[in-house]
Amino acid sequence: MARLLQTIGRSEEAAENCRKVLSLQPNNAQAHCNLGYALDELGAFDEALACYQSAQKIDPDLVVAKKGICTVLGHMVPEWHVPMMNDELRNEAYDAALKVAVGPDSNVFEIGTGSGLLAMMAARAGANTVTTCEAVGIVANAAKSVIASNGLADKIKVIAKRSNELSVGSDLPVAGDIMVSEILSSELLGEHVLPSIEDAKRRLLKPNARIIPSAASLMVSLFTGKDITTNLFASVSCGFDLSKFNEIVPRRQNISRNDLGIEFMSEELETFNFDFEGTDFFQPESKVFRLPVTLDGHCLGIVQWMKLRMIEDIYFENHPAVKAPASAWTHCTYLFDEPIYLKRGQIAVVKAAHNRTFPWFSLVNIE
Repeated sequence: MARLLQTIGRSEEAAENCRKVLSLQPNNAQAHCNLGYALDELGAFDEALACYQSAQKIDPDLVVAKKGICTVLGHMVPEWHVPMMNDELRNEAYDAALKVAVGPDSNVFEIGTGSGLLAMMAARAGANTVTTCEAVGIVANAAKSVIASNGLADKIKVIAKRSNELSVGSDLPVAGDIMVSEILSSELLGEHVLPSIEDAKRRLLKPNARIIPSAASLMVSLFTGKDITTNLFASVSCGFDLSKFNEIVPRRQNISRNDLGIEFMSEELETFNFDFEGTDFFQPESKVFRLPVTLDGHCLGIVQWMKLRMIEDIYFENHPAVKAPASAWTHCTYLFDEPIYLKRGQIAVVKAAHNRTFPWFSLVNIE
């Protein structure tokens, strides 16, 4: 009955039936897996993981339990965590900024600790207190383990909550005078960085607190490239025209590979700048830009990346021309309906907008 209910999308009822089975047969490994699957569908990832782990203890060779554990962990711990930890250029920029900002009287607050790396940087820089939060419980526990293994458990407090659930006094010993975070998605805004910073400035930080990164810009350019084209647009293969398939290809795609050559067809343009330190509330924005074409060729669309001002004159940029071997940030592309042949000297009129959560870039016309 549980499996039938799960098949027709009635996950709550399926979970209840699985629990009834387990009340009668607590060592039924398949029932533990079925309950894990139902709970996963309901978004109860911690409970789902526990179910699959129970199944694996009962039957270590049960493949569905092994796969279930990986599936749930994939929801809780996305694959970008490890490349982010190993992004040397990013890490060096954060470390340099914290060394400039942090002093012996600094009370540092971090949003989204992940592995605990930035919190440990702040502690190593000599902060008075370091408090960091992490919304995902299993990640928060891993951060505590990492921090302890580096001998910093007595200097860093890890709280398994979202930042908007914290308060000064009960969670933070005092309001922070430095805030550091890496809650930036590839398109900058997707992890709710703006409301998180607004809330922290209003409730958790001292007036004029330093924020790292202190500002961020969305950068764009027109782009082309033979290898990239074959990954973004269907054309002719084995004598068959497949271009009609492009009608259902999403207009926004990420370039996750670093081995694809990219050519810019315009100058680089800063479209939006977010001054995290100097702004208390960020409004949605919409603008129109004129991009002079600097290279003849078939333009695929607009490529977007980030430029971060960490502090003062310390910057980090995940520029598409820099082939970083490990990075959590990909380059976002906003594709034209089909590649457009452009000539040097023409002007691409581009509309740029963001709603505080996502940006979007689209071609208005060619002049």
